[in-house]
Amino acid sequence: MKQKQTGKPPMKKSKASIILSVVSAVFLALTALGVWLMREYLADPEVVREAIGEHYFLGAVAMILICALQVVVALIPGEVVEIAAGYVFGSWMGSLLCLVGIVLGSCTTILLVRRFGSKLVYAFYPKEKIDALPIIRDPAKRNLLTFILFVIPGTPKDLFTYAIGLTDMSIPLYILLTTAARFPSVILSTLSGNAVGTKDYRMAVVFVIVTAVVSGVGVLIYRIFSKKHAEKKRAETEAQKDHVQSDET
Repeated sequence: MKQKQTGKPPMKKSKASIILSVVSAVFLALTALGVWLMREYLADPEVVREAIGEHYFLGAVAMILICALQVVVALIPGEVVEIAAGYVFGSWMGSLLCLVGIVLGSCTTILLVRRFGSKLVYAFYPKEKIDALPIIRDPAKRNLLTFILFVIPGTPKDLFTYAIGLTDMSIPLYILLTTAARFPSVILSTLSGNAVGTKDYRMAVVFVIVTAVVSGVGVLIYRIFSKKHAEKKRAETEAQKDHVQSDET
């Protein structure tokens, strides 16, 4: 397994927590500022879209930062943020803002990992879990696997983003692959939000059901994929042990 070598000393969990806490605090502060400036409009959901029309840039920046924050610290499900974006900005502009925020958050995550080393990742995710990921273990198929894992709804994409920081994949390539892979799921969520915003509740229910079903199928596919990959890894480990034992005898 080849990982990006940082040459940095091990990072304690407390230090890693402080780093992510500072980053999260910055995103939260900027987002809270935008929400505070628009507080008088948020009390009445019916006028949210009208308020955004008057403060479009501010609202767009706030939405981008919320999406970025969700990627870095994964406080809330991404689908919830995407539905909110569709409700406020409409399906297409909401999708664009979500993707911009996701790119910002993903780049922040990868740069943090490459700046502070693998111990930053292992402080929040078990080393064994990270090392077992196919995008880590199989460099030859990394690009294809990255696209597949990001296009499947319900997979732990934030975990994958941290793992990508441990590899030598370029950030532009990562952005290209994952943005294309994420788009179907994002547009489906923003369509749901837009349907609610336009009071087309029947379509909103349809979109929500479709999203839930697709996500459920995606989770099932990922679990089957992970199980097969884990079994393959165990078989390889046992084969290596048998080979070592045969050499010793």
